[in-house]
Amino acid sequence: MRRLPALLLVLSMSALLGAPAPAVAAQGDDGEFTFFGSGFGHGLGMSQWGAYGLALEGWTPSRILRHFYTGTRLATAEAPPQTLRIGLLQRARSVRLEAQEGPVELRLADPGGELVATIPAGETWRVRPVDTRYRIIDAAGGTVARVGGTAEPLFAVFQPLGARVRIPEASHTYNRGTVELGLHECGNGCDIRLILTIAPQEYLYGLAEVPSSWPMAALKAQAIAARTYAFTKASYGQHRAGCDCALYASSFDQVYAGWDKEGGLDGDRWVRAVDDTLDRVVVESGQTIQAFYMSSSGGYTENNENVWGGTPIDYLRGVCDPGDYTTANPSAVWRVDLTAEEVSKQLGLGIGTVRRFTGIIRGVSGRIVRVTVQGETGSATISGSTLRSELGLRDDRVWIDANRHVTGAIREKYDALACAPGLPRSRQASVAGGLRQEFTAATIFYKEGPGAHELWGPVLDRYLAKGGPNGRLGFPTTDVRRLPNGNLRVRFEHGVITCRPDGSSCTVT
Repeated sequence: MRRLPALLLVLSMSALLGAPAPAVAAQGDDGEFTFFGSGFGHGLGMSQWGAYGLALEGWTPSRILRHFYTGTRLATAEAPPQTLRIGLLQRARSVRLEAQEGPVELRLADPGGELVATIPAGETWRVRPVDTRYRIIDAAGGTVARVGGTAEPLFAVFQPLGARVRIPEASHTYNRGTVELGLHECGNGCDIRLILTIAPQEYLYGLAEVPSSWPMAALKAQAIAARTYAFTKASYGQHRAGCDCALYASSFDQVYAGWDKEGGLDGDRWVRAVDDTLDRVVVESGQTIQAFYMSSSGGYTENNENVWGGTPIDYLRGVCDPGDYTTANPSAVWRVDLTAEEVSKQLGLGIGTVRRFTGIIRGVSGRIVRVTVQGETGSATISGSTLRSELGLRDDRVWIDANRHVTGAIREKYDALACAPGLPRSRQASVAGGLRQEFTAATIFYKEGPGAHELWGPVLDRYLAKGGPNGRLGFPTTDVRRLPNGNLRVRFEHGVITCRPDGSSCTVT
């Protein structure tokens, strides 16, 4: 899925809904910084691990997609492209073509054009540019032909011959469509780039974005999101500068592995998910959307303007992701320890050894939008995406030298509340035989037996004034409940607190 270069985002505070006050993270006594993070990717759109978790909970593909893409619906594509141009490889000085399961034809100027050579099954030939022409070299190293030119691309045709072609330089084997070998940038010797022309449904068969063993609802949601993304990108043109394609076959757009996906482990399940969602796309106002997605949201996705800037997009709003915290997700929570010297070198800001991070501004998901880096000789303000990319972090939903991970029973309660408590303000702390974690809008308490419960407002204030879990009331056994008269009530192990909504009066019984 597409991951754009890091940008320094300069946004107004009004764009950072719910952003906490600026924070300071200083170098520890041991000369290290610890980055406590969650998630993997840019945080925009559908979370793949979130879809996995929601599918396990029984969510349908439609519900998953409508959750992550706010205000959208599913529809049948009205005028899908007949073919897609996929950029397999750029700037190669030569390519190897290995014919598998049958011969591979090399034709000039057009997939149905002049046949100039045939690679026998089981042999690997090489094509390299020489003097703005293609030199075709057989398995023995002999020159078979010198043909074509910059205006006459060479095509590897393996359908309908039933063959496959493995191209080591592109790291995959292909069994559908035709591969175009084009010469470009011939000022000082030409480079070769490879473009696969393929029908959209067959393109999706080879898309390697998630394991084929995942729950079927997650696979179908992925197939629909990927189809939507591809159709929207193709609508902007199929001859992009740099690749002469509609989509790159890498994480710049969507990871395409051809036969290696379709013919791999459980590949038939993925093909079925693609077939079962034929021509289904996500739309808003009748148009396919920019269906961005990433591996893991860390529990909350982000608003588009806080990721790559630009105008807010209605369907790319940050939402709670209650499916992301699954035991299978390796990026649900993580930490990275780096020395101050390592941080300074990797950021390369020219401000001496980094001492602290200040002025941290976060988006609705908790991702860092911008941060000021203080060094020995100066300071610099960078985006969260720059911090992530330069330090090699999985995500910029990260707290520096402060463990704000939401895990275990408290995370389960938090997700069940649709993230209503807000962003974490503290670590999980042991208290009176249980746990407590503070958030911007509430505090969650947990103890085995009573379970996890959310307290907020005047009830929370009175409870803390009475000693909290260490006081005579013990742990809460209910969440805050609103009574018919509007008052708020919580039951505890050893009592009850009832408060007026404005907090003007509370009783403890």
